[in-house]
Amino acid sequence: METATATDRQTLPEPDPQQRRSLRQSNHAAESQRHLMVSLAALVAMVLVSLSIHGVLDGWGWLPNVMFTAAAVLTATAGTRSLRWPPVLSLGAGLLTLAGVLVWQFFRDQSFLGIIPGSQATERLASLLENAETTVASELAPVAPGEGVLLITCAATGLAALLIDTLAITCRMPATSGIPLLAVLSIPAIILPDSVGVPAFTAAAAGYIFLLATGQWRESFEAQGRAAAAVYLARAATIGAAALSLALVLPAMVPGFTTGTFPQGSRLQWWTAASGLDPSVTLGNSLREPDGSGRITYATTADEPLYLRLTTLEDFSGRRWQPEQRMDSRRTGIRQMGLSAGLPVGGGNLISTRIDTRSFTSPWLLAPYAPMSITGVDGRWTWDPRTLTVLSATGETSAGQSYQVTSSVPELTREVLAGSAPVGNDEVDARFSYLSEDLPTVVRETASNLTSDLINPYNKAMAIQNYLRGGDFTYSLQAPVEGNYDGTGLEVIGRFLEVKAGYCVHFAGAMAVMARLAGIPSRVAVGYAPGDPTGNAVLVGGEQLPEFAVDSKDAHAWPELYFRGAGWVRFEPTPSRGVVPDYAQQPATPPNLPVEDDLRPDGLSMPDTGTSPTPAPGLSGSGTPGTPIPSGVEPGMTVVALVLLFLAAAPFLIRAARSGGRKRRFLRSNPQQAASIAWAETTESAVDHGYTPGAAETPRAFTSRLMQQARFNSQAVDSLTRLRHALEMQMYAAAKVQPVPGTVSPTWADVQEVRRALWGSKTLPARLRARLLPRSLRRRY
Repeated sequence: METATATDRQTLPEPDPQQRRSLRQSNHAAESQRHLMVSLAALVAMVLVSLSIHGVLDGWGWLPNVMFTAAAVLTATAGTRSLRWPPVLSLGAGLLTLAGVLVWQFFRDQSFLGIIPGSQATERLASLLENAETTVASELAPVAPGEGVLLITCAATGLAALLIDTLAITCRMPATSGIPLLAVLSIPAIILPDSVGVPAFTAAAAGYIFLLATGQWRESFEAQGRAAAAVYLARAATIGAAALSLALVLPAMVPGFTTGTFPQGSRLQWWTAASGLDPSVTLGNSLREPDGSGRITYATTADEPLYLRLTTLEDFSGRRWQPEQRMDSRRTGIRQMGLSAGLPVGGGNLISTRIDTRSFTSPWLLAPYAPMSITGVDGRWTWDPRTLTVLSATGETSAGQSYQVTSSVPELTREVLAGSAPVGNDEVDARFSYLSEDLPTVVRETASNLTSDLINPYNKAMAIQNYLRGGDFTYSLQAPVEGNYDGTGLEVIGRFLEVKAGYCVHFAGAMAVMARLAGIPSRVAVGYAPGDPTGNAVLVGGEQLPEFAVDSKDAHAWPELYFRGAGWVRFEPTPSRGVVPDYAQQPATPPNLPVEDDLRPDGLSMPDTGTSPTPAPGLSGSGTPGTPIPSGVEPGMTVVALVLLFLAAAPFLIRAARSGGRKRRFLRSNPQQAASIAWAETTESAVDHGYTPGAAETPRAFTSRLMQQARFNSQAVDSLTRLRHALEMQMYAAAKVQPVPGTVSPTWADVQEVRRALWGSKTLPARLRARLLPRSLRRRY
């Protein structure tokens, strides 16, 4: 194929050591700058894809923590890379930086110097993870970004950023770095009812395109210079923008692809077995299809169907209302909880209720009020003496439970409640009467107009309930969305009283707040209205009792007001919803008023027309209470997925580390040693792509076969020839042979040129196999 000459068989004299050192430093600085640009692109891509988490997490307060974590990790890897650390050490530095950043943000008081965890950090970690688990299990998106949830979000983001950095820079595979970006984007795509949406998808895709274009710029810069790099950068950006535009426009042209994933496709439903009810009463994004999911059955010795209460809300000061866990004051022993609570329940009758939760998932336990004893439930559970709510102590959920509740039902009448005197200052915990000073004027004025002329607490409560159930108010799902007050907080209550349209959460919250203004302690209960009979009979306490069923259509919120001598009393201010107790009935109530609280806008049964039902209101930011939530979405799921991806990337990480080590040794070695190092890397690159040298094959024979089979271009042929000549000179030439002027020594650029030729000789699947599962790891060549 070629004719060997005297010039071919010798090499040029080595340049001056100082010049070579200066040249290496200059090349390394330029390479570090290009790597730094890719690191910045990785940070931009990570931040842009993180924007899609908005809607899964409430608000934007979490974003600075996520950005800081990703920036710290990428800064650490970029810094170690500029110091010429081996790739494995750079990866380790990134992991240590991630750990230090997490400790500084979440364990500062339990650590030394803010970054070294102390002995109390383990206890703090367990508490944060338990808090996150409770949030995920009990709330629907958007969940409150508490410290536990924020810790997991930052840890997952940091791992994703580190994996992107490793793939895009160490392994020089920016296209594959889209895998962790896709993993982050999949979280809102699966959880949110409308998937990630066009803005979030566009931002994530733009970040990925920017990362790809920057990676292409780096490769083309090293291969062909600055001018060609600019052309490749513009070309990559143009192709990416065209692909993004097609991804946004094409789904709208395909019948059926109108909602769902990325951003308009058939929705992924990875978890559909379990359901839950969000007690946080977050109303953003609250419309879901009332599909009757989360079915729960119960049978009771009571004379009528019961309200099943999950938990209560009593802090109305914040923008988001959610239950207080109060773990420091909760008690164990739910078999005798009510007997030691000391709450005045009016000497009520004891009833027994058998509850089968089926797929209903929540860390809170359903029970009719007021529960005195709960038996047959698995796991460790605690109860709150102030509210008699039951909460898991060790992360268990209510799913698949079958248990029996003994409750005390007071005999309440108009006369009993009307004879109740105002509550004393120290009779009830002050948290049930507290109101912030920034209460909207319309709320204060409405409460004053309704109750200022009344003295008796019962008359005040009835005046508020009658006003909300009167003809001026309308039960509506769309009005809060159109009026931009579909959320929680006092401002929402004020807007609701102005528009006079909303659903159960608005009515219950308004009555609870106005009751406090009238001097009556109050709270909002979250749970289920009575439901419908199933036609089956269940054995409870040796007696066959009719069975009832509730599901997402029966999810409800109602106010509970405290009366001296009677305890906490349920009212029903939502018009045409729930069941109004006898003691709270309005004399003017029409006898045929619908009472089923199915959370549908008209309150009536809807015929099966074969189309999607009208969306229902919700008690959470992403949908109707009782709507399915991912039972398998554990807080650490994203972390586990990223760890698995990292393990899958181990083969090409090891191969990349070996290649990087050879390059450093090549630059530090003399020509004779450098030749064998470059040849080893060239041979292993060929093996990775399926070109294995024979056991008896000489380097000359192998290169001839390789150039022919891989169809090398002239540049690759010249580079491979120089590498082979250098190796033959090392192996066969006499030690005293001096280089002849005019010859060209092989450089590491020759190795890279051969790599590019090998990469171009194979199909895409073969290329990925060569990178992800390099054959050369089986043995050294």
